[in-house]
Amino acid sequence: MNTIRGRVLIAFLVLFLLIGPFLLFAFNSLKKIDNAKTLRESVAVFDGNRLKADNKFFQILDFDTKQDEFYLEKSSKHLKEYQAYIKNSKEALEDIRQANYNTNNTVDKRLRRITTDLDELNFKIVQVVELIQKKGFHNFGTIGEMRRSIHQLESEAKGVELVEILQIRRVEKDFFLRKDPSYVKELNMLCNTILERLRNAPEADMITFELLRGYQRNFNVITSLDRKIGNGNSGLIKEIQAIQAKLSTNTAALYTLVDADSELMTASIKSYLVLFFMITMLFAILSAFVFSSHIAKPIKTLISDMDSIVQNNFEGQLDKSKSLKITEIDKLTGTYNGLVAKIRKQITTLSEKNKILHSLNGKLVESENELKEASRIKDKFFSIISHDLRGHTGNVLSLANILKEDKEELGEAEKKMFVKYLSDASQNLQLLLDNLLNWAKSQMNDHEVSKKSFNIFNVIEKNVELFKENAMRKDITISYKPKKVSNVYADKDMIDFVVRNLLSNALKFTESGDSISVDVIEEEENLKVKVKDTGIGMSKAQCEELLNSSKENISTKGTDNEEGTGLGFAICKDFIQRNNGMIYIESKEGKGSTFSFTVPTNLTRETILRVS
Repeated sequence: MNTIRGRVLIAFLVLFLLIGPFLLFAFNSLKKIDNAKTLRESVAVFDGNRLKADNKFFQILDFDTKQDEFYLEKSSKHLKEYQAYIKNSKEALEDIRQANYNTNNTVDKRLRRITTDLDELNFKIVQVVELIQKKGFHNFGTIGEMRRSIHQLESEAKGVELVEILQIRRVEKDFFLRKDPSYVKELNMLCNTILERLRNAPEADMITFELLRGYQRNFNVITSLDRKIGNGNSGLIKEIQAIQAKLSTNTAALYTLVDADSELMTASIKSYLVLFFMITMLFAILSAFVFSSHIAKPIKTLISDMDSIVQNNFEGQLDKSKSLKITEIDKLTGTYNGLVAKIRKQITTLSEKNKILHSLNGKLVESENELKEASRIKDKFFSIISHDLRGHTGNVLSLANILKEDKEELGEAEKKMFVKYLSDASQNLQLLLDNLLNWAKSQMNDHEVSKKSFNIFNVIEKNVELFKENAMRKDITISYKPKKVSNVYADKDMIDFVVRNLLSNALKFTESGDSISVDVIEEEENLKVKVKDTGIGMSKAQCEELLNSSKENISTKGTDNEEGTGLGFAICKDFIQRNNGMIYIESKEGKGSTFSFTVPTNLTRETILRVS
C-alpha cells in the first residue's frame, strides 16, 4: 500500500463499518430537512415574484402609460414582466401544493386563499390595463380622439370663438391636473351652451357642431374611465391595494406555518445528528494523527519546493523524495516538472507576443489620432462652407440683384458705389476661397512646395495694387519703397498668399486715417518682409496665442466688423515654415502691429537646420 488511495480506502472502509447506520439515518434526516427548505424556498419564490409583479404594475401606471408602445402594441416591457412574474407566482404555488410530504391541512387552506386572492388581483389589474389603454394618452385612445377634435376645432371652427375654445381647454387642463369633478360639470356646461347656440343658428356649421359634440363625448368617457380606474382612495386601484395587503398577510402566515413545521422536524433529529457528529470528529482526529506523518509532511515539502520555483520565475526542478516512497507524490513531482517547463516556454512566447501587441497598440493609437484629426478638418471645412462662404456669396448675390432690378432709379454715383461694393464682396469671396482651399490642402498634406527664385517686390507690388481700392475707401494709405535686393528661393504662390493675407489683416484691423507700410530688409541668408500697421494692435497674450496655437479658428472682427474664418494666419505660418522661413509678431494695444516673415535667398543646409 504505497499509494495514498490504498491507505485512504482502508480508512474509509473502517469508518463505514462503524458509522454506516448513522449515515443512513443522517441521509434520511437531511432529505427531510432539504424538503422543508425547498418548501420554504418555494414560498419565498412565490412571495418574491408576487412583490415584483406588484412593483411592475405600479411601474406600468407610472411610466408605460406615457409611452407610445403601450397603446400601439397593447403591450410594454413592464407589462410583459408583470405577466411573467404572475405566471411564476402561480407555478410556485403549484409546487408548494404538490409537495408529497405536506399533509398539513392548515397550509392547504392558506394556499387556497392565496390562490383565490392572486387570481382576483390579476383579474383586476388586467381590467385596469384595459381601461387605461381605452382611455389612451397623447395621440392614442379616447384622449387622442379628444385632442384631434379640439385641435381641428381650433383651426377650422365656424361659429365658435377662439376665446371659447381656449376656455374649454383651460377647464379640461384644470380637471386633468386636479381631478376635481366640478370641472367636469363646468366643461359640459360650456360645451352645451355652445352646442345649443350652434343648433339654433340659421346657418350652423354641422362639422363644427359634430366636432364639439365628439370632443364633449370623449371627455365624458375619459372622466368615466378615470372614476373606474380610481386611485389609492377609490376605484379599482383601491381594490387592488386591498388585495395586495391580504396577500401579504396570508403569505406571512404561510411563512409562519412552514417555519413551525421545519423547526419541529429539526428538533426531532437533532440528538441523533449530535451523536453522529461526535463519532465522526473522534475518528477524524485519530485519522489525522495517523496519516499526517505519512502524507502531510511530504506534501508540505512539495508545496515549499513549488513556492520556491515560483519565486524564482519557474527556474529549476523538483527532486523526488528518497526517504518516503508515495506513488502519487512521485507522479505529482514529475507532472509539476513538466508543467514548469511548459510555463517557461509560454512565458517566453507571451513576452514576444506582448512586444508585438505593444507595437500594434501604438499603431492603433496613431490611427485613432489620424481619424480624429480628419474628423476635425471635416467639421471645420463644412462649418466655413455653411457660414462664411454662404455669407459672402449672399452679399455678392444681393448686390447683383439690386443692380439687375434697377429701373433707372439709381444714379450713376450710386451705381458706381454698388459696383465698388460688389467688387469688394467678390474680392473678399476670392480671398476666402483661397484661404479655404489652401487650408484644406495643407491639412490633407496635399500642397506640394514648388520652389524657385523670384523678385519679392513683384509679389508685394501686385498685392498692394489688389488692396488699393479697399484702402482708399477706408482712408488708409499703403506705402512701400522698392529697392534692389536678392531674389528669394521659395514657392511663389505660397509667398503671394502670405503677403495677401497679411495686407488683408492689416486693412481689417486699421482705423480710418491710419497707414500701412511694407518694408524688405536683406539679412545674411534671408529677406525679412515686414507688414506694419498703426491699427488697434494686440496684447502680448494675444500675440503668443496666435503664434503658438495649433488651432485654426482664432478670429476677431475688424474695425468695420469684418468677419474672418480664422484660417489665414494659420496657413501663413504653415506656408512660411514649409519654405524654411520664420514668422514674427510685434504689437502693442492701441499702437499697431508688425507682422514679419523671413524667406531664404537660397536653400542651404544651415537654413534647414536653423528652422528645424
